Amino acid sequence: MISYAVEEAKAQKKDGLLIITGKKKMHFLADGSWLLKNGFKEIDKTDSGFTLLSYKIDEDLKDVQTEKTPKFKDQVYTGECENSNGLTVYYSDRCPYTDYYVNTVLKESAMKRDIPIKSVYLTTVKDVQNSPAPSSIFSLFYNGKFLTTDVSVCLESKFNKTIK
Repeated sequence: MISYAVEEAKAQKKDGLLIITGKKKMHFLADGSWLLKNGFKEIDKTDSGFTLLSYKIDEDLKDVQTEKTPKFKDQVYTGECENSNGLTVYYSDRCPYTDYYVNTVLKESAMKRDIPIKSVYLTTVKDVQNSPAPSSIFSLFYNGKFLTTDVSVCLESKFNKTIK
């Protein structure tokens, strides 16, 4: 699969490939350790466990970092969001079930516990780029701190274990 992506990038005259992974296993994200074993290099990381991996097409530039080297936007490094009161969830429709879990299941779980909840629906590229988390499918924060990309936290049993 990587070879196919590399060939497509070459055909489109791209400089390489980028992928966001987790330092450890994170839901909706690729396995970074496997990609690192297959020619990708870590070029950026956040305190909340996200990594940005790069595969450069030009062999002479594989280990070169320049001012043009891609990196995360400044707001994702701390693993914090602006809302420090209760739950804040950033999500998109990249998974067809996320809207239901956010706006029905998670809201019910939060309301049962009198936890304020704010949901931010990411609909544009600019929304995603300005989000405090690199994952656009589902990112949950509690009292301003990043918790998880795992949408199953919306379920009662997981919610109780995660939100303490």
